[in-house]
Amino acid sequence: MQLHMHRSGFRSLAWKLLTPLAALLLTACGDPAPGEGVKKPLMSGPTPEVVSAREAVGTPDIPTIDPQTLDAAEIDKVLGAGPRCIFAYTAESAPVVALELTGDKAGQGVMKVHGRLVKLAAQRAEAGGFALSTDGMSVSIKPAEIAGDPMPAKLTEADMVFELEQGLRVGYRGWYRCTTP
Repeated sequence: MQLHMHRSGFRSLAWKLLTPLAALLLTACGDPAPGEGVKKPLMSGPTPEVVSAREAVGTPDIPTIDPQTLDAAEIDKVLGAGPRCIFAYTAESAPVVALELTGDKAGQGVMKVHGRLVKLAAQRAEAGGFALSTDGMSVSIKPAEIAGDPMPAKLTEADMVFELEQGLRVGYRGWYRCTTP
């Protein structure tokens, strides 16, 4: 006795086997990218070197330069531990500028450009906020509202202007705050 299967039998069998497989593959598409949603990366790269502003912005594509976020180790490398003020793009993001006041109204700050740390001289501004500068680069941070504490302990809306001697001048709205010892 010979067993014959109709051609449509193969199609229905293939359909029954491939349907669950296709559904399984499609559900895997919703997984996050590697590292996405992870608060602290498992491995980090080497700590960026501290360079001059001219060296950090030594690129033919000046219009695409934006200050990059800093982590605590990068800030500590330049400023050490202690009270500081920070400016961040959002209330939840890492800072892009950090500074400490070492004298009456003077101190030093740090920012990262093209993956390199740049040390800046910092001054507290009379109207509130701060002015930071180094050869070829300046940054000013001013509270969005003039009234209030010039060194707020809570997040305060602020404007940052980043300027390069090569002709770039760009402003950002973000948040700043200061910590005390």
